[in-house]
Amino acid sequence: MKIFGKQVGIALAALKIAACTAVLDSAVAQEPPALSAITDPAERGRVQRLIDGARKEGALSWIGVQFEPDRAGAVIAAFKRHYGLDDLRAGYVYAPTGEIISRVERLLGEKRNSVDIVWSSSWAWYKDLLRRGEIMRYESPYYKEYTLSDRNGMSEPGYWASDAYSFSPLYSPATMQRRGITDFHPASWADFVDPRLAGGISMIDPLVSASAAPVLAGVARVLGDDWLRKLGAHKPMLHVRGAQGRDAIGAGEIAVTLLGTPADTLSLIERGVQVRQAFPSEGVVLIPFTPIILKDAPHPNTAQLFIDFVRSAHGTQAIATQAGALLFFGRPGVKLKHPDLMPAAEDVKVIPFDWNSEGSDEAIGRFRDKARAAGIGQK
Repeated sequence: MKIFGKQVGIALAALKIAACTAVLDSAVAQEPPALSAITDPAERGRVQRLIDGARKEGALSWIGVQFEPDRAGAVIAAFKRHYGLDDLRAGYVYAPTGEIISRVERLLGEKRNSVDIVWSSSWAWYKDLLRRGEIMRYESPYYKEYTLSDRNGMSEPGYWASDAYSFSPLYSPATMQRRGITDFHPASWADFVDPRLAGGISMIDPLVSASAAPVLAGVARVLGDDWLRKLGAHKPMLHVRGAQGRDAIGAGEIAVTLLGTPADTLSLIERGVQVRQAFPSEGVVLIPFTPIILKDAPHPNTAQLFIDFVRSAHGTQAIATQAGALLFFGRPGVKLKHPDLMPAAEDVKVIPFDWNSEGSDEAIGRFRDKARAAGIGQK
């Protein structure tokens, strides 16, 4: 009986060991990919604490521009998988920059902020928020890898590192031919004030748009005031959102939308409209496209994880491929989903632009006066 009892005890112990091993194996199998990739114990502990906090918070609130809802959804899905946050409720509001500013300022003014992440392109507004102490200080460990952001003056240590987008001319060869222009081979911004294009150009209104104004200011600084006056003499069709210019060129209403994007080009090509994007020899102005965390974010742990994700190599690649975002990424080495539509950030010719001085509210105000005097703008 003693031998039998000993055998039973051994068997029970073996079962306990097997059960514990199964639990451990299950835990390892369910470990979020983000943790599996970390070898440094301190960093692993930091991320685990943020994940634990995010699970308690259970939500993320994000407002932004550029990412249309389906693209934002792809980013959120990849983020949730990476950190094992399957039950996270993520809300996304897609809006123009001006509307984002108005909405966030109203919430801040009423002391009832409900937004975690703002992802926009208004440098002057961000700097104003920073002066007022409305941005959470957070130094993601991935910011140091954003060397292209640093090189182009688009980083703010301790607060953000930027990707970028740009505006450059987009034109329809078919519409050109209908206008009798068969030899249009643009190499410069100067080619887009060709007298033959009069009445056939559209552009985002620089007196309204927070992103069009600095781009036009940068180009005008390189090409001179005479170029701006020639552009004004063309009486370009003005619109508030880039999609309006894209759709006008797609419908054959205009030959050129001066401030188009590779995303516009891709959208039209997918509709069967043949268009071309020009990257002029003088270069393009990179517009900082930046995610920040508001100081009183209701879900701070989730927000910090989100920033880590979108600034990491893994998250950036997900944005480039799964979300298909056509951006000039602030970190080198990102493989673009559509490399035929735009150069990589390392290769694009950049018109230098000091966002702290040339992009200030005062400087943009002075440029808008100049644009108005040249006959550009609705106000």
